[in-house]
Amino acid sequence: MAEGRLLVVDDEREITAVLEEHFRAAGYAVDVAHSGSDALLMAAARRPDAVLLDVTMPPGPDGAEVLSRLRALDPTVAVVMLTGNGDVELARSLLRAGAFDYVPKPFELDVLERVVAAATALGRRA
Repeated sequence: MAEGRLLVVDDEREITAVLEEHFRAAGYAVDVAHSGSDALLMAAARRPDAVLLDVTMPPGPDGAEVLSRLRALDPTVAVVMLTGNGDVELARSLLRAGAFDYVPKPFELDVLERVVAAATALGRRA
């Protein structure tokens, strides 16, 4: 049985490729989107347990907007925000908006894996 369904959303294809390979090897079913719009369509169709969501994704809706729409679509989905921006206030605002956690880039895969395991477990329980 899979560890859970994970949606990875980032406009940087190198990042999505690394994350997809890592989490598939760890036993997750992984879907990938490269824009906020694609992420929303995929989330509606596939209903992930957890989402790894980049904050900055041009063009289209950014991570904060996608977070808001995901929470409206499915309040139980656990969303982990990823960003290269070290702005502490941004992190706080995203957590207040319903993000499960906030992980700065560059991230360590073992740290991210622990966060994803907790997020997926929460998403599957709901």
